Amino acid sequence: MVTASRRDKVIALLVAVLLALTAPPHAAGQVPPDEAWRTLETRHFRVTFPSGLEDVGRLAADRAEAAWARLTDAFVEPPDGRVEILVTDHADVSNGFAGVVPFRRVTLFARPPVDGFALSYFHDWIDLVVTHELAHVLHLDMTGPLGRLLRGVFGRVPAPWPFFPQAGTPRWVVEGLATYYESALTPSGRVHGTYHEMVLRTALAEGRFEDLDEATGESPLWPGGSRPYVYGSLFLDWLLERHGPERMGRFADAVADQWIPYRLNAAARDAFGESFSDAWDAWRAELEAELDTTRARVAAGPSTPLETLTEGARQGARPSVSPDGRRLVYARADGRSDSQLRVAGLDGSGSRRLTRTNGVALFDWTPGGDIVFSQLEYADPYHLFADLWVVGSDGEVRRLTDGERLDHPSVAPDGRIVALRTEGGRAYLVEVDPNDGAVRTLTEPRLDRPWGFPAVSPDGRWIAAVRWERGAASDVVVLDRDGAEVARLTRDGALDLAPAWAPDGTLLWASDRTGIANLYAVAVDPGTGRPAGPVRQVTNVLTAVAFPSVDPLGRWIHLSEHHADGWEVARLPYEPSAWFEPLPADPRFGVRPVVAGAAPAASPPAAVEDRALEEDTAVRDYRPWSTLRPRFWEPLYREGVDVALPGGRRQEVLGPGFGFATSAADLVGRHALGAALTASTSGGRTDGFVTWAWAGLGSPVLAVTVDQSWDGAGPVLTSSGPDAPTDTLFLRERERRLSAGASFPVRRFRSFTGLSVTGGLVWERRELLDQALEPSRNYRLERPASRLADASATLSFSTARSHAFALGLEDGVAVSVRGRLRSVLDLPDTLSGVEGADRSFQEVVGRARGYHSFPVFGFSDHVVALRGSGGVAAGPGADPFHFEVGGSAGQAESFTGAALFGGRAYTFPVRGYVNGDRFGRTAWSVSGEYRFPLAMVNQGWGLLPLHIDRVAGAFFLDAGNAWGPEGSHPAFQNPRRSTLASAGAEVTVRSLTFFSILADVRTGVALPFADGRDPGLYLRLGTSF
Repeated sequence: MVTASRRDKVIALLVAVLLALTAPPHAAGQVPPDEAWRTLETRHFRVTFPSGLEDVGRLAADRAEAAWARLTDAFVEPPDGRVEILVTDHADVSNGFAGVVPFRRVTLFARPPVDGFALSYFHDWIDLVVTHELAHVLHLDMTGPLGRLLRGVFGRVPAPWPFFPQAGTPRWVVEGLATYYESALTPSGRVHGTYHEMVLRTALAEGRFEDLDEATGESPLWPGGSRPYVYGSLFLDWLLERHGPERMGRFADAVADQWIPYRLNAAARDAFGESFSDAWDAWRAELEAELDTTRARVAAGPSTPLETLTEGARQGARPSVSPDGRRLVYARADGRSDSQLRVAGLDGSGSRRLTRTNGVALFDWTPGGDIVFSQLEYADPYHLFADLWVVGSDGEVRRLTDGERLDHPSVAPDGRIVALRTEGGRAYLVEVDPNDGAVRTLTEPRLDRPWGFPAVSPDGRWIAAVRWERGAASDVVVLDRDGAEVARLTRDGALDLAPAWAPDGTLLWASDRTGIANLYAVAVDPGTGRPAGPVRQVTNVLTAVAFPSVDPLGRWIHLSEHHADGWEVARLPYEPSAWFEPLPADPRFGVRPVVAGAAPAASPPAAVEDRALEEDTAVRDYRPWSTLRPRFWEPLYREGVDVALPGGRRQEVLGPGFGFATSAADLVGRHALGAALTASTSGGRTDGFVTWAWAGLGSPVLAVTVDQSWDGAGPVLTSSGPDAPTDTLFLRERERRLSAGASFPVRRFRSFTGLSVTGGLVWERRELLDQALEPSRNYRLERPASRLADASATLSFSTARSHAFALGLEDGVAVSVRGRLRSVLDLPDTLSGVEGADRSFQEVVGRARGYHSFPVFGFSDHVVALRGSGGVAAGPGADPFHFEVGGSAGQAESFTGAALFGGRAYTFPVRGYVNGDRFGRTAWSVSGEYRFPLAMVNQGWGLLPLHIDRVAGAFFLDAGNAWGPEGSHPAFQNPRRSTLASAGAEVTVRSLTFFSILADVRTGVALPFADGRDPGLYLRLGTSF
């Protein structure tokens, strides 16, 4: 019987290929492959979009052509061929991403970025995002002479140096460069905004500014995922101002031409005349001098008595006091636990979780003391939409809307809800009936005028909101309850965000008009909704504050305050008499005064004046074949097959194989192809497969696979007679399969349920080998060839999840059950049920994992993790080698493509033993671990391509066994032996190698309790489970 581990490895490889082909490179998920996609072409781009999004697609095409011209003039020469641009509106997230393998492409999410400081500084958000992503395409596609040579041979292999050497630079280079160009080549961009300045200024002020080696890492320490954008963009902007903008292209050329890669300082010297290491120190010195100037300027103004109420909130947002004035609720995402709404006393004491949320939630109180909040949820496996939910004081949650795509809720005194709807590239205000969820549009949906942050006045007559327009970043306006504008309270290029009303009708908001985000306020006439006085400045801080709210009794302003480790909740007294005339505005924002009682200025016309919207460019149905072709091949190594012998020795029965692999997928993931072929060193035996997956129905996803694999098993001890000596035999087997399958995913934000069904035909040929691994002359199989049918079904469910500071999964459960049937189709009735002749079997394999975290000490929670797996096989084909127990599970390294180290996945692992120390057709194994943090290192060595982030430890207990069949033919007997068990400890180091490869390097020592084994050391990649 072929060993299950080898057969499962082939099946797992096919599944992994399909997942790799269809898995999205972004957390928002795979675009809907069954969408009615359309395409238009321009000189340099092929733009694909859903049928209802043609206006956004045309606008993206226009912006892309303009950005391409600017980028290729300012940065590098363009490559030949078109770039694919995919515009999608399947998820209520604001982002874009780019790639150059297997083809050049940009994905643009159609939701405007209206949620906060970093991305919200824009004049034309599509122009900004497209420019950023096309800078990535031009940059990452660059290569040198060696790369061009190897691309000519192997194609566009998804690997850094020498194929795509720019992908082997630190992320602060990659993202910093694109953010620099988004700002240098558009009227706005993050370099011109204040968010990045805020992060660095706060880090300097609180002694947390990162050295170059720290910024090169991927630490969850604040600013987390924003680190490469913040440090990279401002450092490169400083460097290019110092040496000239043309030096950016020279640097990229220097990296591309390196024959010895990863020498960033050498490339910097070639381009800038100084190393990055020296330049970083000089940049920091200038920032420190600027900080001294800013600190003196802030100190010269009125002081702000802030009282910090939280610690370690990381993202402590939108604090708000209940209508009865007794409870404070705020959103928290601390990187150590689930995102949540927390409820506390007004001074932050007694904080506890009110409810878990899907991301950082925006919320508001209802008149009755419940909370309306927004969060993301999957509508199907592909669409991720925001909707409104209600949570009571007891934590019970109910859904208010479904599929309405609503965010930023604000509740009026009569219970009606004003919210933000985002769809089709627009963001506009609507009114929601809390009783039946009916939605009424308040502001006109326009591509060039997104809205955000509505706030209903205490008397319910007025709505304050933020409006973005071209030529201005954002402004606070006041509308009546039907959405008609009655006043514009700010008129500048600064970011004015998150307005909030005080009980006396004063309106507060956050603005970075001075270069630092502070709070401002203006009295609003309750009869007209217009300003009743001048704008006053409320705070004067060195770091930044945002998201104000005033408690119902008018005693406190609660807000979010920025620190070096993120946003904390703070408060200050509500004292209008202490407010002051606004400090001088930053010249870049062009602040104009607001006149008390003035009517709003006339609005620009609704029509968007863009060439792309007016061009008569032909639009056609999407054609997947234009992107569905293999564009690379890469060498492939397949490990050999060895089996366990008595005494702990191993015997190779099938040598390793060498060959190639390739894959392809079309732009929207409707089709996916994969193929591989390897030839073994044992007589040139070939393994290979060709697989095709089709997701044109959305769900299920269908797949067809043709494959051939060789495997080996043994040993089998037998004899030719009662008095004859015992012979040792091995089995070598070839399988050819034609299979088809379907998968039915059910995705929710907090869980995933999947059902996959496969079935097919198997043509099998086996031979017995003697101890010399030659075909046996003394023994033969009565039926060396068989034709079989194979069918299986797998049901899985998971709520397992991790958090930013964790090493591995921390909470939730994951379970799966697989049933499998294999029957021989060409077996004579006389051999039915005969062991050794009838290859039919049935098996059930179940796996379960559970995780529970709790705070004790260290940078992350401690975790108790449990794992169990069991398998039972029956039938004459379920021989002693059906399951194998033992081994230390891990993940094979992916850098070389040869899986040279790191380990492999095992269904029944027991550390301290080798896989196959126990075997049989009944098997089980269990593990228990106690995991704990050891050290937050966040340390590199200059610009060497190695960064150590954090270290965690674990104690474990493992056990497992396998046996059977028992009481059958003597040649197939496999009685139960002693249970394998072990205990030990592991240390896991999270590292970043070659600037782009995250690896959890796990070193362990296991003390076996069975078979007299000595303690053993092992090295693996990835967590154990």
